[in-house]
Amino acid sequence: MRLEFEFIPNLPRLAWAAHLRKNDPAARILHGPWVETREDCFFEGAWDGPLEGYRFHQAFTFLGSGARLADGGVVFAGPTHTYESLHVVRADDELFVSNSLAFLLALSGERLNAQYPHYYLDFLDYRRVGIRVKDKRLRLAGPRMVELHDCCNLAIQPDLTSSRFEQPLGPAPQNYDDYASFLSRAAEQVFANAGHRDRRWAYRPVTTMSQGYDSTAISALAAKAGCREAVTFRRSNSPAGYEDDSGSQIAPYLGLHVTEYERTDLDRLPCSRDHEFYIEPDGVDRSLAVMEEQLTGALLLTGRFAEKLWAREPSVRWGLPGDTGRGLFEQPTRFRLGGYALGEFRIRAGFIHFPLACSWGLHAPAIKAITDSPSMNPWSLGAGYDKPIARRLAEEAGVPRYLFGQSKKGGPRRSAQRRSWMGRTIYSFWKLSHWPPLRILILRVMGNRLNTSWRRGSFAVQRGVERTMQDYVSAISKRKA
Repeated sequence: MRLEFEFIPNLPRLAWAAHLRKNDPAARILHGPWVETREDCFFEGAWDGPLEGYRFHQAFTFLGSGARLADGGVVFAGPTHTYESLHVVRADDELFVSNSLAFLLALSGERLNAQYPHYYLDFLDYRRVGIRVKDKRLRLAGPRMVELHDCCNLAIQPDLTSSRFEQPLGPAPQNYDDYASFLSRAAEQVFANAGHRDRRWAYRPVTTMSQGYDSTAISALAAKAGCREAVTFRRSNSPAGYEDDSGSQIAPYLGLHVTEYERTDLDRLPCSRDHEFYIEPDGVDRSLAVMEEQLTGALLLTGRFAEKLWAREPSVRWGLPGDTGRGLFEQPTRFRLGGYALGEFRIRAGFIHFPLACSWGLHAPAIKAITDSPSMNPWSLGAGYDKPIARRLAEEAGVPRYLFGQSKKGGPRRSAQRRSWMGRTIYSFWKLSHWPPLRILILRVMGNRLNTSWRRGSFAVQRGVERTMQDYVSAISKRKA
């Protein structure tokens, strides 16, 4: 097979979609201006290996997406995390693949089912099970389905038969030093790849900061690998209210220059594009829109996935399962989709999402063993909010203990008045059931019936996808004019 590229200037910077026909030797690739194209491959992303050779599909850490010719067909590669997916639609003797659900639907002529109320809950369920479940689909208005493929490679042959290959795993970490060294190497190698001079578009590392465990630890690793730029929100939601969460006092200890942003400025942006965050239209990800100018051209490091990966759970569980130490990116108590709604915004703004904790994240059982080991006790506070690995990473980088990880904060200001009485009751009940085994038990018994979207539906997903599709349709039509 061969790749035939069509550059469409009006597409979002990092958008691409592939159109394959049965037994046609050419795979047609429509792409935006920042997608890197070569004779035998294309990509929008970075990985922990040399740029030369473009072996992103074999990397332990790959961010973004791409494809290359191999073994007589085309191998499409998604990121080695589950915050984004490859999207596929099969239509008789045609097959469409894209890094954008909206672009996929616009090119294939398909639509989401306007009457189906639970797309949001489908996304939520798929993120809870991680890659333990491989067959993930979204229903459409017609008889076809959208396939979601995360953390894998997808090989397509000329007859359109496909094979899924899981990303390489590598050996498990044996101790803290082993794990910390791997994370440091991954950051250094990805930074070098993202900023390589042979790229048409290079990316500079930018790390997110707060007063929490995860972003502070990730920023410590980023600074060690050469990052000097950071972004932070001044305030975040917490049990005590909307309060200070800025990482500005932490940044000097790590040699970082930090820019502060206010979440509430989102409502004052001259052009609202909330529809781009259609996976969770009212979620935390849309707050990043206030940083768009600075994020363009960035390799953005976040603390995503470390929320559960690095937590030390209470020892009392009475034989019930917890929600840490689970392999295959499972997050069984996830109640929101923070990090998962960034895709369209990322593609348009032109940055790469780097959730560093996902590197080696498939080895969660081994990482949990390190967290619970006696050797980590000096970095444990013995409280409900306790992450010894994150604390050690930050403190050994020079951050004082009292500046971070004292209380849990995050997200935009939320008003109880915005919820119905039923929503407030359900949300309060869920917050009170903070013990992970109890949350897992509730979800197993009740499913999503406690989620307000079960009652009211989640039609905002369809509206957001439809509005984003219009942007893609407009870009495609202009290229034909």
